[in-house]
Amino acid sequence: MPDPAPSRFTPHLLVPWEPKTLTPRPSGSTWGGQFADRSADRQGHVDRLLDGLEEARQASTVDRGEVDAAERASGFAIRVEAADSYDLQVDSLANSGLTLMSVHEATGSSPQEAVIWIPDGRVQAFAEKISQFTQDTPSGKPKQQGAVANTERIQHALLDHLWQDDAPLPDMSEHRWWELWFDPGITETDQIAALQRIAAANGWPVADRSITIGDYRIAHVATTGTQLKTLLATNACPSEVRQPSFAEQIHTTARTLQRDLTLDLATRLKHAAADAPVVCILDTGIHQEHPLLKQALAGRAQSVFPHEGPDDNNGHGTKMAGLALLGDLADALESTGTITLAHGLESVKILPRQIRHDDTPRSHAEVTVNAIADAETGTVDQPHARVFSMAVTQRSTPERNGTDGRASLWSASLDALAAGTDIAVHDDRIELLGAPDLEASRLIVVSAGNVREHPLTHLRQDDGTLQHLALCDTSPIENPSQAWNVLTVGAYTDLAQPPQDAMFHGYRALAAAGELSPFSRTSVALPVSTPIKPDIVLEGGNLLVDADGTLTDEHDIVSLTTTHHGLDRPLTTANATSAATAQAARLAAIAHAAYPALTPETIRALLVHEARWTTAMTDGILNANGRRRTGKGNGSKHFARTVLRRYGWGVPTEERVLSSATNAVTLMIQGSLIPFRRDNGRVQLGELKLHQLPWPREQLLDLGATPVQLRVTLSYFVEPNPGRRGVMGQHTYASHRLRFAIKGSLENLSDFEGRVAKDAQAANDGMTTVGKFEGDKAWLVGSDNRNRGSLHADIWSGTAAELADCGALAVYPAGGWWKYNNRSDRVGRPVSYALLVSLTTPEVETDLYTATAVRLDVPIPTDLAARVETASGVPVQLPLGW
Repeated sequence: MPDPAPSRFTPHLLVPWEPKTLTPRPSGSTWGGQFADRSADRQGHVDRLLDGLEEARQASTVDRGEVDAAERASGFAIRVEAADSYDLQVDSLANSGLTLMSVHEATGSSPQEAVIWIPDGRVQAFAEKISQFTQDTPSGKPKQQGAVANTERIQHALLDHLWQDDAPLPDMSEHRWWELWFDPGITETDQIAALQRIAAANGWPVADRSITIGDYRIAHVATTGTQLKTLLATNACPSEVRQPSFAEQIHTTARTLQRDLTLDLATRLKHAAADAPVVCILDTGIHQEHPLLKQALAGRAQSVFPHEGPDDNNGHGTKMAGLALLGDLADALESTGTITLAHGLESVKILPRQIRHDDTPRSHAEVTVNAIADAETGTVDQPHARVFSMAVTQRSTPERNGTDGRASLWSASLDALAAGTDIAVHDDRIELLGAPDLEASRLIVVSAGNVREHPLTHLRQDDGTLQHLALCDTSPIENPSQAWNVLTVGAYTDLAQPPQDAMFHGYRALAAAGELSPFSRTSVALPVSTPIKPDIVLEGGNLLVDADGTLTDEHDIVSLTTTHHGLDRPLTTANATSAATAQAARLAAIAHAAYPALTPETIRALLVHEARWTTAMTDGILNANGRRRTGKGNGSKHFARTVLRRYGWGVPTEERVLSSATNAVTLMIQGSLIPFRRDNGRVQLGELKLHQLPWPREQLLDLGATPVQLRVTLSYFVEPNPGRRGVMGQHTYASHRLRFAIKGSLENLSDFEGRVAKDAQAANDGMTTVGKFEGDKAWLVGSDNRNRGSLHADIWSGTAAELADCGALAVYPAGGWWKYNNRSDRVGRPVSYALLVSLTTPEVETDLYTATAVRLDVPIPTDLAARVETASGVPVQLPLGW
């Protein structure tokens, strides 16, 4: 879409008006679901389920008889299989003293299944519950219909049923590391202590530290699958078994540039104050004496590895530091003036120089949590704000190509940290416990992961041309970039000019200018229920292809210039999503410096809100007015797949992140609400907030039929519930969900309040369809696609006259595990959110900014443009409210 060029720098406007608080009316409706018809043989169905339960009990008795009595479990796990084309009613199945361990959703070849733990003392009660299905309720329906009708089969649970990865269970005879998730609800025994005793007796190595996140404790043990399955009969029976993710070494390339250029640039840097925001690089360490980095770093370099210092022996971390501080160095090296910096640097090494095989490995999650704790406690003078930048992902393999979008230990840990969960580091464990602190949220910027191999056979199209988008689309983002609360960064490129060197005669860039970088992974291949990732894209370089289409080259000319870790040369190049991530972190730190009152939730929203798609990204999909082109197959789902899940919301620029335009004004709202409250013993939806906006109504009416756009971004952080126990009710991943709605042009305020309150009740974790509103069709993405994850954005297009009377916007809750788990320490707890709203007149230059600022009683200084001049593109601090 066209991006209006601002005629002057005008700071975004923070709306200080208090919203109106409304209380949704309780709804009498409940979600009943669909039940399989068992009327032909209810007794036979019950008998088959009871036979399976008894066989499972007997099998578990045999297994438990083979383990030491002191470690013998006082219960057993069963696998419950759903009837084909039906969903299990897992909450009905797992009540009455049973514990739901995990849920595997249905696939094309297998039905949904659940694993449930049954204490020995509850077997008879569960059997009686199944038997009641042959009886009727007073209304004539079968008793226990929710628990029994859709259950097709019960059997003894095996290790295969606890396995959570899409990749097949590894060879059972292979000695390897396993990630075990323990649910304390299964037993009163300390499961980690039991595991350590059993492991010691059998000679199995156990990682030094366990991790506690939410209700789970996670440990890592090395043994064969054959030996591991004996745990199912012990007090160390895990609820889930996963493939672990351990810290690995990264290999990159480098090149040499002139040392005198570097020293000259170093003398022209005006560094930020000691308490200025910082970008904390979580990577391979940093070259602390680099002339461009030393003063910005100010000694703030650490390592989570006791046997290694913070210096960078690999180079990747130092590359990221240069981009996070200065962006692409090419322009800065060629400039001659002073460059004023608004932020500094920190570094914590999370990737060791080498893997020490004499130690137990450390999971990526443990190392990352430890690094963030070290950063926040390692210096006396803490910065005003900190942006964590992590261009590290779990490398894909042929067996495991990216993530499936579900939460991992690593991604869930990032979500908890971002939400403000406290960190407690002990010798034997790391705990992420307690409710999130609204004042302690963290902004974590993570790379989407790279396409590291570009086999020409995968790039060649039927007509013989080379095309990289299909490869990127079938390369899913890598763990942990699926995390809901992080800012996930992909890569695009404008570097499409081949070198003049005769050696590269005939070479061309694989990606056209403005297109996705050949190195960037996407979420196109992920299920539609997963969050849309990446959130934004930034420059990540290109790939050159020779004239015959037989050779590729990562040439320096299609890469970014940055700092090098070696003593022999100060500069090198970087590319891919790592380079894009470091630049995104830089933008976030600059925004923190310019707007010091903004929260991490708001800074994340700001970078997404001010991102724009290039023409190449939407060519043939959007028309000149930013609307989807009409035609078969070009609906909102197609748009989400071909644009959002490939490019996120596009490319943010420093200018847009810092400044509105006269004809493109951005309003920033920071608010909070209580999503759930207790009413007569029941947990109900708590509050919704109604924001009256400082709308330039008269100016919009004067514009009449002129096309305008309204852009809305809602950002908040959720507390994760990372177990694989399903995505509904008490087992949903998110603690709470928020939604936004805008008043219709023909809707009075009272009707709007009633509609939003009704939608808040209906939007119950996706169990009920929210009624469609006439104005919904004007949105580009639509509610069906935008309400994924914890960041929701959309663009409304219409005429100025239509928008003139739409100056009210609501934020409301929509379910989450805080509600259904009935946690006394969560119900009634407030959550924060950021709401950004922009009005744009793309085709005309009209002063919406002044009219809006006047309504906020914000003075407009005549010398505003002079006050916010930048030095070589690096901004000075702007005041928050003018």
